[in-house]
Amino acid sequence: MTETLDIEVRSATRKDAEAIGILVAGFRDFLQRTEPSNDDIRASVIVWLRCQNTDVSVALLNGEIVGYATTLYQYSLWANGVAATVSDLFVKQDIRESGVGRRLIKHALNVAASRGARSVGLSTNEMNIASSRIYESLGFSSYSKLWQGRQVAYRKSIAEN
Repeated sequence: MTETLDIEVRSATRKDAEAIGILVAGFRDFLQRTEPSNDDIRASVIVWLRCQNTDVSVALLNGEIVGYATTLYQYSLWANGVAATVSDLFVKQDIRESGVGRRLIKHALNVAASRGARSVGLSTNEMNIASSRIYESLGFSSYSKLWQGRQVAYRKSIAEN
């Protein structure tokens, strides 16, 4: 596929909650996870769409939401201002490699700039070559000059199951 598809990319509204929830469940399944539940996803999407520190970008093809990106905002001492973090990027499988993911990230960058963000960060698995290509082509880097190597993202779940 090429970037010639007639894709609309915009910030989500509350009316998009159900469609976004379906995609989030698809992302969960793609990641081979069993949690969060569909009910938890629906509730979380509502929180995302109400939260002033979150923006959800959506991509639409023929009026159907086919992808989303979620960006979180917080004040950062190291950015000396607002820093943004792209926490999710997901595109329906049948439309991947069509430019939708790239357009979602570009939209997220534009929204971050309009909100005064001074930096945008994200993380992805090193085996996710397609996403890494998008991020690198848009100027993201995992290289640290100080340590002369790649930055590594760590996570630890502290929630009780």
